[in-house]
Amino acid sequence: MPLAEKGDRSSLATSEVPPVDGTPAIKKRFNFWTAFGVAVCTSGAWEGWTASIAQGLAGGGPVCLLWGWLIVSVGIICMACALAEFVSFMWPSAGGQYVWAANLAPVKYSRSLSWATAWLGVAGLWLGALSCGMGVAVQIQSYVIVTTDYDPKTWHAFLICIACMLCWAAVNIFSVQFLHYMNTAILVLHVVGYLVVIGVLAGYTKEKHEAAFVFTNFQNRTGWDSDFVAWSVGLLSALYAYFSLDTVTHFSEEIPRANVVVPRAMILQAGATALMTLPFIITVLFCIGDIDEVLASPIGVMSPFTQILINSTSNVGLSCFLNCISSVVAMTAGFDLWGAAARAIWSMARDQALPGAFAKLHPRLDVPVLANLVLLLPSVAVFMIYIWNTTAFYGIMAGVLVAFQLSYVLPIGINIFYAAWWRPDLVKGPFNMGRISLPVHIIAFFFGCYMVLFMSFPVYNPVTAANIIIGATLIFALALWLVYGRKRYYGPLEFTAMEVGQIDAIVSKAAQS
Repeated sequence: MPLAEKGDRSSLATSEVPPVDGTPAIKKRFNFWTAFGVAVCTSGAWEGWTASIAQGLAGGGPVCLLWGWLIVSVGIICMACALAEFVSFMWPSAGGQYVWAANLAPVKYSRSLSWATAWLGVAGLWLGALSCGMGVAVQIQSYVIVTTDYDPKTWHAFLICIACMLCWAAVNIFSVQFLHYMNTAILVLHVVGYLVVIGVLAGYTKEKHEAAFVFTNFQNRTGWDSDFVAWSVGLLSALYAYFSLDTVTHFSEEIPRANVVVPRAMILQAGATALMTLPFIITVLFCIGDIDEVLASPIGVMSPFTQILINSTSNVGLSCFLNCISSVVAMTAGFDLWGAAARAIWSMARDQALPGAFAKLHPRLDVPVLANLVLLLPSVAVFMIYIWNTTAFYGIMAGVLVAFQLSYVLPIGINIFYAAWWRPDLVKGPFNMGRISLPVHIIAFFFGCYMVLFMSFPVYNPVTAANIIIGATLIFALALWLVYGRKRYYGPLEFTAMEVGQIDAIVSKAAQS
């Protein structure tokens, strides 16, 4: 496919992906329901909120969980709209954020900014999948704890995580079409489970809290002297319910009319999650019982919502069954996040940010096999940390949200401070917010910065383990840039010939100096 003329990058917005080094474009095999299922499943929604409720209870209690939800929902909806606009008017690509950053940034800085964005995005997707595996593992252990005389071991959780990881890789290599049916089924489970859990909680709980407790009770159990800091770190529960906004964008090249379908799925997911989860949170807070008793139970940290259900229903079997909905959704999200990470790696290799071997599609399976396999060994290494140091492991996992938010903030910030003013050639796509576009992007940007700052804080003070994931990601990206990327990576494929020439000139000038 010929390159576009200078100043016409947006003309490629609906183009097919051109072949690179003989690698064919990936085939179209998904549709809107796949996209919407992936978006909902990887967002976490009410299931993700229940899995992370302990942090919100520690960081402010009911006030943080309820009013924090409203604040986070506004910020996330603005962020989803901003990212959806990028998907719509730029080339829908498996690369996602780094493609947007490269197209929006000044030519002089596009390579470095897109490179950093790419690695933050991959780190978020990959570690997001691993956090889903650990969530499944500790929830399974919690079910065994409350039903038998079981002493949970960290190496048991490790083995469960390895089993999850092998399942994700196998499906994403040998049965990728299964993702469509799985995510479509999850949509049904998501809605039915939502109604059932609310009904059971409201019907079984005999002693409910007063409205004053639900709407005004603030409790700081974090150890931070500042209630504002405690409140802010407690927003982790709400943010986990919007876990990943970008996963579906990495499947764009497998979805017809992706610049219409994918933005629609992203915005519907954010709006539906905001509206559905609010009454769920209110119901849980009325029925939560004694918060200190919940957190002090044997599974209070591992699976607090299971304990809340047990306290309300006095039925262990029913409680475990209902919380299994969250476990199933987490497992499914792992499939999606793993596949998205592999596609992001495939896209980077196609753009010469990684060796070309990772850009190859299997001739029969039509999937990037090596891009899936390369994730296995580092995943085992990260899971092994949990065996010897659970605190360090959770410190690494806490960086997932920061990685996601940074990968969103970078292209949004570039648009606000540069592209919106100096790139009149950018043509908006089918989803266009018009005059409110810039204000929405500004709200999303400052919200993302706020989340990056406070999600980097540990939930509990004093600090017992550093959050190393973002620093490690950036150091790795910098090292790889110096030894590989700066000589080979010129940006996404839709860069124009003139722009590549400008980049060459910049690189040559830097080398001479």
